[in-house]
Amino acid sequence: MRVVEFINTIEETVGAGGVEYENRVYAALQSAQIPGLDLGTVGGAGYSRFGAGDIEATFNGNAFNIEVKANKNAQLGGTSVRVDPENNVYEVVTPDAIDSDALPFYIQAAQNKADDVIAYINFVKTLEPAALHANLPNTIPFGSITKDAWNQAQSKGFLTKLNAIESFDNAKIIAATYNRKGVYYIQIGGAGLFYLGSNPLNLPIPEFDGAVNIEFRLGRAGSKERRLGNQIVRVVAAGYRCQGRLNTTVQSPYTLDDPNSVKKLFGQ
Repeated sequence: MRVVEFINTIEETVGAGGVEYENRVYAALQSAQIPGLDLGTVGGAGYSRFGAGDIEATFNGNAFNIEVKANKNAQLGGTSVRVDPENNVYEVVTPDAIDSDALPFYIQAAQNKADDVIAYINFVKTLEPAALHANLPNTIPFGSITKDAWNQAQSKGFLTKLNAIESFDNAKIIAATYNRKGVYYIQIGGAGLFYLGSNPLNLPIPEFDGAVNIEFRLGRAGSKERRLGNQIVRVVAAGYRCQGRLNTTVQSPYTLDDPNSVKKLFGQ
């Protein structure tokens, strides 16, 4: 089975809002002037020099790598996926468009949709014209199908099953994706600072608890005419889009985007 491995060295793709919030956190940490807190030098991509978090700092010589998310429902990126259950192939089309830490969740979510993909295609195979539908591969993206077949599959509920959210709400599994690259802390706008899995600096903060949600949508392209023998039919093609989001309701007593809170966190 082809499965994308966890990536140890990454360059996270963030929107303008994410970068702005990273700058705010970095400025607050600087302003707090905590003895023993070394923020290092800025790397080529934000404040991450080696891919170990968005901000790579040390405290009294110990690693203090921090993942930074702008809010409790931060987007992890949108892309398309290829789903081929018969060959056990599940691929993200544009991996650079998503948060690399979340990549394994996109792959696993695509695997979870395998049965729904097969059910959708198998239903379409039963519909006329057979010359177009009978030999469709059990994959998404799929070849052209008639617009009428699309509408029938939708009315039978097959599209609803494909357009669904796959949720990963095991905090330990989420933490492991960050721990693999040496990140044990996450700062979330509006929620504060949390530890991921373990708390090597023994900071007085709670453990992160939340979910990664991957939202799927089978997106239809515009219809066009196609000749099948003496028959003209309208056909459509489709791609499988997905959008990842972080979702949490937890709250920390400390936040790194406020210099006063940073000082209290470190007992200053």
